[in-house]
Amino acid sequence: MRIGYGELDNDLGRYFRTLPKNVQENMAQSGVVFHTEQDMRRCAEYLMHARD
Repeated sequence: MRIGYGELDNDLGRYFRTLPKNVQENMAQSGVVFHTEQDMRRCAEYLMHARD
């Protein structure tokens, strides 16, 4: 089941829409369910810095 985080009208959705498109795609394809913005931020930071 894919969750459309970009369509949510809450903190998760607002934060998700600020992320680079490639990070959004990776998160959406992963199938991970985020329950808090903090969880999503950790994942996004990992994905953005994984190439460093």
